[in-house]
Amino acid sequence: MGRGRAALAALVGLTVLASASHAALSHNLEVNVTVPPFKTEKEDSYVCVAAHLPPSPHKLVGVIPHARQEVVHHILLYGCDEPHMMPAPNGSAVAWRCDMKPTCNGPSTIVYGWGKNAPDLRLPEGVGFSVGDGTGIKYIVAQVHYLAIRPDSDRSGVTLLLKPHAVPYAAGLVSFASWFSIPPGKKSHQIKNSCCFKSHQPLTMFAVRVHTHTLGRRVYMTRETWNHSGTQELISRDPQLPQSFVPAPRHVLWAGDRVTVTCDFDSTSRTAVTNAGGTHNDEMCNMYVMVYGRTPYLTMCDDDRQDIRSDSPGALPGGATLALDPTPTWTPPPPTTPGGETPAGPIHDATGVATGPDGTVWVLYRGQGVWKDDTFDHHERITRTTPVPEATVWQLDPDNGTVLQRWGSDFFYLPHSITVDNLGNVWVVDVGMHQVHKFTKDGKLIFSVGTKLAPGNDKQHLCKPTKVSVKRDGSFFVADGYCNSRVVYYDKNGKFLAASAPVHPVVHSVLVDECEGLVYVASRESGKIFALSLEVESLLQIKATYDLGVYGMAWSLAFGPYGEQLALMWADGKDAQIVNVKFGTSSDQARWTLPGTAKGAPHDFVLGAAPTELSGAGDRFYAAYVASVGSVCGDKCGPVAKWVFVPQGMKLPSLLELTFLISPQKEVHPGDAQELKRGTVVETHIAKAGVPADVVKVKDGVVEKIGKDGETEEEDEGGAMVADDYDEDVEDDTVDAADYEQEKAAMHVYDEWEQEVEADYEEAATGIRPNFTRGPAVKPIAKERYEVLMQDKQSVRKTEGTNPWAIALVVVMAVMMAVTIIRFSKGAMTSYIQGIRGAPLPPQGGITGGPSASAGAAAGGSKVRWSDWAPAGLLSRFQRLPDAKPAAPAGTSAGAKRFNEEVAAARERERLLRSEPV
Repeated sequence: MGRGRAALAALVGLTVLASASHAALSHNLEVNVTVPPFKTEKEDSYVCVAAHLPPSPHKLVGVIPHARQEVVHHILLYGCDEPHMMPAPNGSAVAWRCDMKPTCNGPSTIVYGWGKNAPDLRLPEGVGFSVGDGTGIKYIVAQVHYLAIRPDSDRSGVTLLLKPHAVPYAAGLVSFASWFSIPPGKKSHQIKNSCCFKSHQPLTMFAVRVHTHTLGRRVYMTRETWNHSGTQELISRDPQLPQSFVPAPRHVLWAGDRVTVTCDFDSTSRTAVTNAGGTHNDEMCNMYVMVYGRTPYLTMCDDDRQDIRSDSPGALPGGATLALDPTPTWTPPPPTTPGGETPAGPIHDATGVATGPDGTVWVLYRGQGVWKDDTFDHHERITRTTPVPEATVWQLDPDNGTVLQRWGSDFFYLPHSITVDNLGNVWVVDVGMHQVHKFTKDGKLIFSVGTKLAPGNDKQHLCKPTKVSVKRDGSFFVADGYCNSRVVYYDKNGKFLAASAPVHPVVHSVLVDECEGLVYVASRESGKIFALSLEVESLLQIKATYDLGVYGMAWSLAFGPYGEQLALMWADGKDAQIVNVKFGTSSDQARWTLPGTAKGAPHDFVLGAAPTELSGAGDRFYAAYVASVGSVCGDKCGPVAKWVFVPQGMKLPSLLELTFLISPQKEVHPGDAQELKRGTVVETHIAKAGVPADVVKVKDGVVEKIGKDGETEEEDEGGAMVADDYDEDVEDDTVDAADYEQEKAAMHVYDEWEQEVEADYEEAATGIRPNFTRGPAVKPIAKERYEVLMQDKQSVRKTEGTNPWAIALVVVMAVMMAVTIIRFSKGAMTSYIQGIRGAPLPPQGGITGGPSASAGAAAGGSKVRWSDWAPAGLLSRFQRLPDAKPAAPAGTSAGAKRFNEEVAAARERERLLRSEPV
C-alpha cells in the first residue's frame, strides 16, 4: 500500500515538474563571445576566444555578429572538444593569437562565418547545432581576423542564440577550401574544388556563405546530373556582398552526388601572381553550405579529400553500447491476416527492412511465405502454388512504429528483401518468383526483371535473388543469390547490362557506393565482403576483399554516417554484431554488439535516427532497425526490433522520465533561414523580457541605453544586447551565486529513498526492478554563467505567467502527500532547479560525491585533455588500411604521436579554410 501511495505521488509530482519545465524550455538563451582586451602588433592578426557554454546540451539556432568591416575582415566559429585556451575558471574570456597557434587542441569543425557587415542569422524552425557537454561540439571558438592593429575600444565577436530543448533536425556544414595561385592580368580565372558526397541520409541545403578577397567576382556550386549528361547549378553568389550565411535554394544532396565549387577571379588589377593566403592582399576561395538532416553532418572538402573522422559530430560513436529502444510509444504492430486477425507462428517473420528518403521505415513481412525443407524442388522451383495472401509491405513511422500504409497481398511467393531508392520507389526481391520488382511507394508495379517462377542463369533469368541496390540514375545491381552466386547489373529500364563472375556463396546482400566506384557484396557463408569495380574496363571485377568471418556469417550491408559501409554479422550461438567493413577487424571502436541475439535470427538491418526524447538537446542517438526471422531478442521485441546506440558515458532516460517528463513535439517542416537586419533579434528579446522602454531602446538596429540624465549612449559596435549586459538591465533578478552554491551542496544528490520510489514504479510497470548506479559528479557552473541563466529564467516568468493546472496539481499533492512524499518532492525540485540553471539532470540513480566532490571539480579536476578522449582511429576513416592495427592508448608514445598528427591535421585544415600560406 505504501508503495502505491509513493508511486501515485511520484506521478503527480512529475506532472507538476513537467508543467513547470515547459515554460522554462520555451525561450532562448544568449551567450556572448567577444574578444576581451588584447593587444595586436601587426595587420592581419587572428585572435581567438572560446565561449563558456552551458554545462548541458543546447541547440545553437542563431548568431548575432558584433563587428565592422573597417576593423574585422571575417569571423569564423569553430566547434571542438577542447579549445586551445580554456575560459577562465570564473567564466571570463581568454584570448590568444591563433595565427600562430591552433584554435582547438585536436580536430575542429566550422559552424558559422561572417564578413562585410553581414546581418543577424536565424536558422530555420526546428533546425539547430547541438553544442555543450554531451555533444560533438563541447566548445565554440570565435576566430576574429583583424585587418589592422586592433583598436582599444574594439569588442568584436558574436552572440550565440541557444535553445535548451530538442529540435527535430540537426544542422550541419559542408565547407570547401583549397590551395591555388592566380596569374596576373586575367579577366576571368577559375579555381575549382570537387568532392563526392558520402552519407546514409539525404541532406537539405538551407543557407550558404561564400568568401573571397577583392579579386573574387562569383562563387558557385554545380552538381553532375544523375544521367551524366551535364551539370546543374545549385548555388551562385557574389563574394563582394555581405559575407554571412544567407538563405540558399532548397536543393537536396544525395549519396553519390559529385559537387564542384568554382571561384571566378578578375586579376586585371594585379601585375604579379596572387597566391592563396591569410592576408587581405592574398586570395581565398571558400564556400560554406549549411544543411540539415536527422543527424549531424560536418565535413570539409579539399579536391576529393574530405575531413571525415571517427570523432566527427554525427559519426557512429566508437565503444557505444546497444540497447532496445525504451520509449513506450515504440510499438510496431505485428502483421495481420487478410481477415484482420493477428495470427501466431511464422507469419510474424520479417526478412527485410529499409528507410525511405523521408526517414520512414519500410518492413517486408513474409506472411505465409515460409521457407521450409520442401519449399523448393531439386530444380530450384518453388512448390507453393498460390501467392501469399497477407499484405507483406509495410511503411512505419520511425519513432513509434505507427502503420502509415501496407500493401502487397496476393502477389509475392517468398519475399526476401526490400530497398527504397532516392525517388521513393520500393524494390522487393522474391526468391520464390526468381524476380526483382519495382513499385511506386503506394504499391503500383512499375516493372520486374527475371522470369516469373522460372530459375535460370542468363540475361532473362535469375535464380533465388536476394537483394537489390539502386544508383542515382535508376540503374541497379541484383545479388543473384542462392543458385547463381553472381551480381547482375541492369539499366534504369531493367535492361541487362553485365554480370560478375561467380562470387563465393551465398550472395546475400549488395550495396553500391558511387563515390568510391565500387559495389560491395556480402558472401554470407564465408563471412567475407567483396568490393567489385564500377569502372567500364574492369566492370564487376573483384578489387578488394574484407574477411569478417571471425564475427559469423555476413547477412546484410547498409551505409553508416559519412557513407561508411556496415555489415550485419551473426552465427548461431553468438550475439549479432554491426561491423564497419573496412575497420572492424582493426579497431574495437568499429563494431557494435546486439546483446541477447545469440539464439535469434537477424536477417537485415538499416541505420536511422532515434527519437529526440532519448537525447534531448544533444545530438540524436543512432538507431539500428533489425528485421529477423522470428524474434531476434526473445520476448523483449518482435520481428522488427530497434536498438539504440548509447555513447560511452551516457545512458538512456528511465521509463519514468520518458512517460511523464516528455511532452509530444509538434510536426515541424523547416522553412528558410532568416537573414535579419542588425538588432532584430535583440529587439524581439527586449520585448519578450519585459524591459521598460525607458531603460533600453533600439534605434536603427542599434541598442541604446538611457541613463539617469536622459542621455543615450551606443551599446556595443555589434548593435546587439548581449549576456554581459543582463546585470545592468535586469539587475533586480540576479541571485547571489554563493547562496546558489550552498543550496546546491545540500540538494544536488538524489537521496536513496527517492531511488527506491522510482525503482518501485518501474518494477510495477515492467516487472523488472532497476539496479541503480551512481554517475559522475556534475561540474559546478561559474558564477557569471549561473547569473545569466537565472536572469533568463526570470525573463521567461514575466511573460509566461502561472500555469493554472500546475496550481491545481499542487493542491492535490498537498492533500495526498505525507512526510515521505515531502522528501520525494525535495528530490524532484532538485532536478527542476538543476535543469533550469543549466546543469544536467542527475543521471538515473544519482550523482557520486557531495560538496567536496564539487569543490574538487571547481579547482580544475574536471578539465578534460585531448589525450583522454582521442579515438583509436586516424584522421580520416577512409584513408586507413583494412589491416590497420588499433592505435595505442593515449598516454603512450603512439598515443602522443597520434595526438601530434591530429593537431597538425587540424592546423592544416584551418590554413586551407582561411588560405593561410605555409
